[in-house]
Amino acid sequence: MSRQKYKLNTESLDFEVIKIPLRRKTQRFFVMFLLSLILFFIYAYIYSQFFESPKIILLKSETVNIQLKYELLLKDIENADKSITAINNRDQNVYRTLFGLDKIFYNSNRKNAGERNGDLLHNVSKTFTGLDDFRRKIYIQSKSFDIISKYAANMEKMALCMPSIPPIDLEEVRRIGNYGYRIDPFFGDWRHHDGLDFATDTGNPIYATGDGVIAAVVYSNSPTSYGNRIDIEHGFGYLTRYAHLSKILVKEGMQVKRGDMIGLSGNTGKSTAPHLHYEVRYYGKPMYPKKYYVDESAEISYDQIINRDKK
Repeated sequence: MSRQKYKLNTESLDFEVIKIPLRRKTQRFFVMFLLSLILFFIYAYIYSQFFESPKIILLKSETVNIQLKYELLLKDIENADKSITAINNRDQNVYRTLFGLDKIFYNSNRKNAGERNGDLLHNVSKTFTGLDDFRRKIYIQSKSFDIISKYAANMEKMALCMPSIPPIDLEEVRRIGNYGYRIDPFFGDWRHHDGLDFATDTGNPIYATGDGVIAAVVYSNSPTSYGNRIDIEHGFGYLTRYAHLSKILVKEGMQVKRGDMIGLSGNTGKSTAPHLHYEVRYYGKPMYPKKYYVDESAEISYDQIINRDKK
């Protein structure tokens, strides 16, 4: 019950109850309410500046946990990237070199996913970009291993198909011409010579240097041609060419094995003296033929070489 206030009536000398108008009571109420509201906001502001709410404390704790997990994720990505890089180096320098395959490279314009600038959202965005790049690396490497696996499965067949013996008994050869750029003996200008010239007498046997199929048999005596020529398709990207022959002993489409006699040396086409012009091509590109065979004639006879390869 609210306390009543009195005032003295000077005329009657009695104390009378002071009656407060409703309007004034209403004004007082609103003044007190506004003061209370202002004090509340002042208190809330001061509390927020010096004290953390349980919700903020929980959010900060979760943020720290996320940051720690993010750091661990970056470490895992870094280790995985190092592993895939090591696998790629082994693939490039061992496996693909072993099978004569072209190297593959990863082209990436992104910065290291582990680089951080303090902005968590920005770093997370870069990390997702890094993960996309990493997934692309894995995809490319898996495709590379698929190719390597196919070559490995056919390794024995590939070994038989590769042109790995001389095309002629080297004891019958007087001289071997150079591969690469040289003065052309027929035209006298400087040009690339795509094969080796084995200077020998007309009529010496010429042998297939690897298993394959006779891809082309050409008879010609044009002074600008290979003359009588045989091409053998060995598979795995390899093709060998035997030119200026005096006689051809095979037909197009025939299967031949390494060491099979396919023709006789001669002096047909663009030739100034009896010799065998021999080429090795890998996916159409001329290769240095001598790197595919070893001259074993000092240790064993050529007959032994070709008979050994036919077994």
